[in-house]
Amino acid sequence: MAASSSPPVDPKTVALEIQKGKSLEEVQRIFGIKMKSQVQDLYIRGLRQLGEIPQFEMPQAKNRPEAKVVDRGYRRSIGQSGSITLTRSLLLEKLGFQEGDVFQILRQGDDLILRKVE
Repeated sequence: MAASSSPPVDPKTVALEIQKGKSLEEVQRIFGIKMKSQVQDLYIRGLRQLGEIPQFEMPQAKNRPEAKVVDRGYRRSIGQSGSITLTRSLLLEKLGFQEGDVFQILRQGDDLILRKVE
């Protein structure tokens, strides 16, 4: 026999139950919802569908031009203290950054990325 899956929960019904005074835990139990965050999401969607809160569009992310990867052969290793040293001459003279520039440190897979923060 195939496992039966429960029908999706109507967000409006969840919103109405909460408006009647039911707690998150009670709504979870009534509808068989496992996580409180799911109840909260259904509640917000239900309020939108009921017209209680306005519909809104998420702002589009700014399209950044793809950054070119420039490999100039500069290699650094992690020292005994666990640090990587980037000298002033490397950063300012060879790579063209300016004193006072601020960077965000990111890890992407095996890569360590310094992204200049505007």
